[in-house]
Amino acid sequence: MGQVIGYLREDMATHGEKLVLRRLRDSLPDDFTVYVECPLQHRRIQRFPDFIVLFQFGVVVLEVKDWVTVLSVDKYGATIRRRDGVINRRKNPVLEARDCATLLASELQTIPQLLGRRSKVFVPWGYAAILPNLHASVIAQIRGAWGEAHVLGAGDLEPHVVTERLRATLPFERALRTQEIEVVRGVINPSILIVPEEPDEKPSILLDGDQERIVTEAPRAPVAVERPEPAVPARPPAGEIRRGPTPLTTDEVLPPVDQDIVFNAAIRLVRGVAGSGKTLVLVRRAAYLAAKHPEWRICVVTYNDALAHNLRAQLKGLSGVKRVTTFHRMCAAFLKRYMEWKDPSDPEGWIRHHLQQWPIARRLGVEFVADEIRWVKEMGINSRAAYLECVRKGRGRGLRAAQRERVYDVLEAYQGWLTGERAYDWADIPHVVLQGMDDGHVKTGVYDAILIDEAQDFAPVWVEVVKRLLKPDGGLLFLTDDPSQSIYRYYSWREKGIRVVGRTRWLRVPYRNTRQIYRAAYEVIRRDEILKRHLQEQLGMTVGEPDLTSPYLRSGPRPELRCFPSVEEEFNFIRLEIERLLQEGFDAQQIAVLHRRKSGVHRLRRQLRGLGVKVATFHALKGLEFEVVFLSQLQETFGHQARASEEQLSEERRLVYMAMTRARQRLYLNHEGRWPRPLHDVLAHVDRALV
Repeated sequence: MGQVIGYLREDMATHGEKLVLRRLRDSLPDDFTVYVECPLQHRRIQRFPDFIVLFQFGVVVLEVKDWVTVLSVDKYGATIRRRDGVINRRKNPVLEARDCATLLASELQTIPQLLGRRSKVFVPWGYAAILPNLHASVIAQIRGAWGEAHVLGAGDLEPHVVTERLRATLPFERALRTQEIEVVRGVINPSILIVPEEPDEKPSILLDGDQERIVTEAPRAPVAVERPEPAVPARPPAGEIRRGPTPLTTDEVLPPVDQDIVFNAAIRLVRGVAGSGKTLVLVRRAAYLAAKHPEWRICVVTYNDALAHNLRAQLKGLSGVKRVTTFHRMCAAFLKRYMEWKDPSDPEGWIRHHLQQWPIARRLGVEFVADEIRWVKEMGINSRAAYLECVRKGRGRGLRAAQRERVYDVLEAYQGWLTGERAYDWADIPHVVLQGMDDGHVKTGVYDAILIDEAQDFAPVWVEVVKRLLKPDGGLLFLTDDPSQSIYRYYSWREKGIRVVGRTRWLRVPYRNTRQIYRAAYEVIRRDEILKRHLQEQLGMTVGEPDLTSPYLRSGPRPELRCFPSVEEEFNFIRLEIERLLQEGFDAQQIAVLHRRKSGVHRLRRQLRGLGVKVATFHALKGLEFEVVFLSQLQETFGHQARASEEQLSEERRLVYMAMTRARQRLYLNHEGRWPRPLHDVLAHVDRALV
């Protein structure tokens, strides 16, 4: 079966085009790729052929005509009778196909990777017209005027003859090398070729075959999406925190009544290891949909501010992409239109201020109790009884019933304070937006497609907001995630109310990093049993290891590990090493120094002032990448290991893994004192440097 890239729009494709696409897909071998309606451009000229077929011996452009009756032909065209009886004169489609083929050939001559030292590119190219509705006897007569090899009928698309008929259109035969085929892919389908704005900035990037198919696939048929009933007052009274029904857990069966509550959306979830190109695929998918459906309204949303800024820059200028933002900024924009806005409160700060009143917070930790309150709100749990009865996963898995009671006491008191202050916290904001949707203040069904990057960070109630923003009659939901990088929250897609089984594609090659950097980073999470259990609960399966055998993976130096006698000496080394790297030619904006704690970030910024490099916490640079990354004071990770639960250790491992995989070319691992025990397996994959 041939590989199909792109799709025909149902509202515009002819019967003949649909027939030809089915025949090509079903009749061609696996190593043939059929490109559907890919625009070809050379300088200021642009053409839109129906199909382009790329295979080992060359490339063939095909034009399809849905003619049913041909009255006469000459070398310039044909006189036809349409289905409605009207007689028209039509241009010779073989000439149209030839024009497109010569345009493609001209563009191939501009690609240095193909030219090498030669002055011309030797990629065989051919062309043909396909007339699928005409009888073989009519086809034979037309061939006399337009060329034996360049006119095909439906019979020429059968499995036993189609490859020979396509090869016959080529002027000569020459087996293409793999690299040549890859470059031709980028010329045929420019949406998969990323060329840097500055020639010396970075090498061009070409999406691989799996990524290309994800970018260009047709929106799938509508699938059922669980949609909980919205029900939250704008300011719930103290003691009655209503945020909608308790979402289903993975152990529950969707009742028949809820099976009828579906949201008409096409879903695609792209999962991949760190650096496998998920964000790149999402950006290209958004651009492809904007070009394919210029009438669509498209929204791109993520969690992290820095990533949203990066996405905005890459999607700038696409008229169909109406919004690129973080989820909470989008919610704030909705609410500011019809209500007074003030910055949301923070449960952690409130708990610290009332710490003496709550022994449970002193016993479990302020951060833990604050996270538990956020979890209750994000899950839409609306009563004490629902909280006590729910199946708790993640960090709160081990809480006893009595401890849950005390946590809920804190939540009720905190929520009562918020109500009295006529305030919210960030976990309340999505519920207020849902209420605004119910009341008609916030429009629903406004987007044809919503694309979510780093979707593992989205809570169930966030996803409910997103679903209601999609058009109910075929809206497209495109998601990317990596469960191993879940550092803010951990919910299964079942808990989020979306069925992704059968809708998931995997990317396993970590293109961002060198093989050496990724191998060291992967050791951080490779044996993490908590992560494996989460994946089992989410997917019903464990995920195979990343593909480190790909010939496209780059090689480079192993990460450098250094132990310093003091923080002053470490920070001084970082500054001197950065100055050396800048002299070596590295761009300051492509160097990042990361620290686990905000206090460490503040100290590093003072030390590195004036160098122009990025200094931030591990969390802040999620989804971004840099040529060089320093991880400073790694002994600050896994704090209080003796008291840490397995869930907490697992979360910290994922955070370190995420931070390590920000590095494209060089990675420095610095620490003082003992190397953290949970990172012991990394030591076999680093070079220990003397200070």
